[in-house]
Amino acid sequence: MKKTKLFAALLLLSATSMCAYAENFDTQILRAKLPSYVDISAETEIQEQNINPQTGNLESCFSSVFTVKANDKLNLYLHAKTNTNSGYDNAFFQKGENVYVILSNIDHKPNSSSIADIKTGSATPENNPNAIAYPVMGVVLGGATTTETKYNSAKNQYEFSVNPGITTATTTVSPSVDSSTYSYNDRAGTYEAYVTLTDTTT
Repeated sequence: MKKTKLFAALLLLSATSMCAYAENFDTQILRAKLPSYVDISAETEIQEQNINPQTGNLESCFSSVFTVKANDKLNLYLHAKTNTNSGYDNAFFQKGENVYVILSNIDHKPNSSSIADIKTGSATPENNPNAIAYPVMGVVLGGATTTETKYNSAKNQYEFSVNPGITTATTTVSPSVDSSTYSYNDRAGTYEAYVTLTDTTT
C-alpha cells in the first residue's frame, strides 16, 4: 500500500514537473520587409529608320518595346522628349483624337518655337524647321496588365498599371509624316526623340 502511494506521488510530481517545463517558452518572429520592385528594360537602345526626302515618310513603322518585371501592382508612365536649342521639350502631343511624336534634328537643333508651332494643331511647315511629327498608332500591352493605356494630354504621357509578373509595352509609330511638319526647310541630318517608360509621373 505504501509502495502504491509512493508510486502515485512520483507520477504526480513527474507530471507536474513536465507541465511546468512545457509552459516555460517564448517565441521570436523573424521579419523582413520586401518593398515594391520594378525592372524596366528597352528591347534595343536605338531604333533607326530612313526618312524619304521626297515625302518625309519613314521607311517603316517604329516599334518601341519595353519589358517590365514587377513584384507588385504598379502605375507606369510612358513619355517622350526631343531636343531643341533651348533644351529638351515634350515630344508627345495630341491633335484631335490622335497622339503624335516629334523628332528633332540633332545636327541642326530646332528653335523651341518650331516645337510650339507643331503643337498648335494648325502648324505650317515654314514655321517648324528641323522638327518632324509622326502619328503614334498606340501602346499595346501584353502579359500581367491590369488596365488599358490612356493618354493624359495634360501631362503629355501614356499611363497604365501592371500586376506582379512580366509585361511588355509596345509603342508603334506610323511611318506617315504629318505633312504640316515637313518641307525643304528641314535640314539633312539625324532626327531623334527619346521615349522613356518609368514608374515616376511627369
